[in-house]
Amino acid sequence: MSGAAERLSAEDQLAILELAARYWNAVDHGDLRGFAETFTEDGKLENFTGVTQGRDALAQWLLDFEAERLGNRHYTVNHLITKIDDNTARVWSYLVITSVAPPKRGTPRVAAVAEFEDRVVRVDGEWLFEQRTMTVLGV
Repeated sequence: MSGAAERLSAEDQLAILELAARYWNAVDHGDLRGFAETFTEDGKLENFTGVTQGRDALAQWLLDFEAERLGNRHYTVNHLITKIDDNTARVWSYLVITSVAPPKRGTPRVAAVAEFEDRVVRVDGEWLFEQRTMTVLGV
């Protein structure tokens, strides 16, 4: 990405960062529908549990994973957004998960560190995840 003409607008970049924030807010609060709606209809999540595709399956994945995520908070940082075209971008970021178990008691600790490689697309003016690929770096 060498020139400004190759970058997404600041507005688009902020919308993509907000997408990531909505995603983690939904995960941390168990908002199944909100989580699924951060993806395209046939969006795909690849992580340590395997591959999950489609909004219904994604909502079910979050429900099935509820016991493991209780007390966790997720933070993605150092987002690198690379324009592919006006309606598609690649987003790379680190993920840090903090945990307090049992929830809301004890001292928070880093539970895991990972990185994400995402493909986001603009659908009807809204940025959505088409694919999220997680690589665990440490637990």
